[in-house]
Amino acid sequence: MKKRILSFILVASLAMTGLAGCNQGSESSQPSESGSTGSSTPASSGSQSSSEASSTPAETVSYENKAILGNSTELSGDFRVPGWGSSTAGAADQDINRLTSYDYNTMAANQGGAYVWNDTVVKEHSEALNEDGTKTYTIKINEGLKFSDGSPITIKNYLASALSFSTPVTQAAGYNGAGDQHVVGYENYKVYTGPGSAEGTKEFSGYRMIDDYTCSITINSEYSNYYFAYTYGNLPCRAMGLVLGEGVDIMDDGNGCYLTDNYYEKNGSDEYVKATELSANRYDITKYPYCGAYVVEKYDEGTKEATLKLNPEFQGNFEGQKPSIETIVYVKIISETQLATLQSGGIDVLSGITGGDETKEALAIVDDEKFSEVHYQRAGFGKIQFECDFGPTMFQEVRQAVAYLLNRNEFCQQFTGGYGVVVDGPYSPDFDMWKAVQDEIELIDYSYSPDTAVKILEDGGWVYNSKGEPWAAGATGVDAVRYKKLTAEEAEGNPNSKDVNKSYKSVANTDGVEYKTVEVNGEYYMPLVINWFGTADNTVTDMLTTNLANSSDVAAAGMIIRPTQGDLTTLRGNIYRDSSMGYEGTPTYGMVNMALGWTSAVYDYAYNWSLEADHFKNSSVKLFDEYDKAFPYDLNDPKKLTYEEAMEASGGKLGMDYLSMAMVYNSKDVDEYNQWWMGYIERWNQLMPEIPLYSNYYYDVYNAKLENFVTSPFFGPARAILYANVKGHAAN
Repeated sequence: MKKRILSFILVASLAMTGLAGCNQGSESSQPSESGSTGSSTPASSGSQSSSEASSTPAETVSYENKAILGNSTELSGDFRVPGWGSSTAGAADQDINRLTSYDYNTMAANQGGAYVWNDTVVKEHSEALNEDGTKTYTIKINEGLKFSDGSPITIKNYLASALSFSTPVTQAAGYNGAGDQHVVGYENYKVYTGPGSAEGTKEFSGYRMIDDYTCSITINSEYSNYYFAYTYGNLPCRAMGLVLGEGVDIMDDGNGCYLTDNYYEKNGSDEYVKATELSANRYDITKYPYCGAYVVEKYDEGTKEATLKLNPEFQGNFEGQKPSIETIVYVKIISETQLATLQSGGIDVLSGITGGDETKEALAIVDDEKFSEVHYQRAGFGKIQFECDFGPTMFQEVRQAVAYLLNRNEFCQQFTGGYGVVVDGPYSPDFDMWKAVQDEIELIDYSYSPDTAVKILEDGGWVYNSKGEPWAAGATGVDAVRYKKLTAEEAEGNPNSKDVNKSYKSVANTDGVEYKTVEVNGEYYMPLVINWFGTADNTVTDMLTTNLANSSDVAAAGMIIRPTQGDLTTLRGNIYRDSSMGYEGTPTYGMVNMALGWTSAVYDYAYNWSLEADHFKNSSVKLFDEYDKAFPYDLNDPKKLTYEEAMEASGGKLGMDYLSMAMVYNSKDVDEYNQWWMGYIERWNQLMPEIPLYSNYYYDVYNAKLENFVTSPFFGPARAILYANVKGHAAN
């Protein structure tokens, strides 16, 4: 079974910082962060507030019908299909795509992050369970939709990306080609190389073109009972030439949709001609029309600035909302001068402001005459992340002990300046499922307690010194830390990190002492030393160095945390164990500091906790729950147990793989999903593969000339601007 990929939740923005004004909606690693000290208390999440208005009457001002947006990451011109759908897509490029394309998708994430059908685009939709266990979604779009150049939009414009992006042609152009593996016929279609192909079929049998405005999508039986299967009906609208190349057509003779032979044309070097064309189309902003609220009128590669104009053919977003602001200018925001830029009119919106001093400075200018604000709790959190398949951090008691040794509440207040809270699991308080279970969920809060940390370590067997004798506080050298006697299985290690534990050792030995696993009388003893990698020039890294790595409580507990600082690429390379990003072949760092953010409320971590080696790459924490060995999940078992039945059958011990899979493959309704979700959060909280450090409040401060501008954790400025208007200019 391959990992099912939902492209709309995998797009990541790695460059966002706590200071910079930007749209934070992404689920991603986020090592670059900032913060400050100070104290203040935010108003209730999601509300608007202001300071006392000036008593001086405001002058009548005539405003140009224009808004200036921006991001701390700069535009690259990759607007049409940002990052070719990969997690490397830049946040700024994604914003331009949202403004010019997103709102004609067949589905859209609403203000609460839930995916809903786009009534502006979709006239009818239905689903049917077939006798063979597959499920068919039929979608009929409205007639009369047009691109920005007035050309008609038909169902072919919704099939084009699916048919193109599952072929060897777009893979040759850099696309990963794995997005439609849930659709019937994918395995045969993806290997077809054109006329005379030795394998595969030209038809993608799971996609059918019924008429000019209707298509159907048939989902494999293994995915048909997927809780979020309806999201497979989310199809983007794109000009056919953009993703297929000129002259290519979509056909359906009754066996499924297929592309005309010229799509697979090759040159004398046996290379796909269209691959070169598609690569060029990716960055071409003028050749093909747009279907979204705006069109790109101009893009300056030198200044990295884009100018967008209203699309006169746009009929509205999923709620029928049409923009009224005529011109959008999109610029790069410099964090150090962002507030001054806002005050001078160089930018109209600063989003994602966080941290005590930065928030205070921004709120100081809010008076609802010149500047206003909206704020909300971030859908995500900053965190310590553990690698759980080798070294001390493979043990639950070590991860829990680190949590108890860090005063998270104090850390959060220091970092956010009072504009943040601590959470105890991978959830957002804005999730509907959290709201449904918050009164009954049972979570360990890991309040600061060095004594509890020591007890957990002792109960976990960290009671020896390097000679296999009882550990004694106050020892020096290699015996300053605790050791654990490993079982034969623990010494052997995980199949993906085999024998690493036997040779585990500390790095960054600035004190001249190297701690390493030792063999005593045929037994292996591992030292309680955690190698930690943090990005340089990072406030969180600096604070963790002071509050954790150099903490006297950590030393007194018989633990050492050895810090190494470097760049983001190296950090990612060690997480993904990718040699192209500096990974040297042996797992070394058991701890990193990063951040997590959700772009929607589609919560799905299936295949992230599997014991199977094939799914190892899907897990960033590489935790394989012991409970899953005793009671594994079988996706092919036709009997889908309820939560109560599974708890009884497992003796109350459901593992992370079982919980994550059953959450999305066993749930029949929202109540059952919420129950599985609660069990998942509770088990995660026990295992502590990550330590949430803070969930900060984000403040979006904007020029008060903008009216009706309201953002949320899942609805950033590039979405909210459609509802806003400039004073003196009527809203649509």
